[in-house]
Amino acid sequence: MNSYGSTPRRYGTDDLLYMTEVHLLDRIGKTIGSSVTELANATGKTKGAIAQTVDKLVAKGLLRKTPDPADVRRKFLLLTESGKIVFETHREKDHKAFGRYRERLPEYSEDDFAKCADIIGNIFKL
Repeated sequence: MNSYGSTPRRYGTDDLLYMTEVHLLDRIGKTIGSSVTELANATGKTKGAIAQTVDKLVAKGLLRKTPDPADVRRKFLLLTESGKIVFETHREKDHKAFGRYRERLPEYSEDDFAKCADIIGNIFKL
């Protein structure tokens, strides 16, 4: 898993992205209006680690920061059009991979796969 996660890949754009970057984009895409603090709390990562990844994704043009009208210190994180392409491509790849696993492992139920995904998600948090 470490080898897979440490190899950058393309997800529908010219950008090479690491697994942590793609998973952060995925989380932001699922939760519109996330902030660095909320992402840090949800993933168990430090705010500094999340902020560094966010800054890389902003520099790549995949994320943008928008001020919260209720609190100028807080920034909402939103996917750009390119970020949405990465988000959708990643979800499609995950869906295809899940289908391949289901075909190769017919003895396991949907609940088994859901439980496995939950465990892996908790292990890697991102």
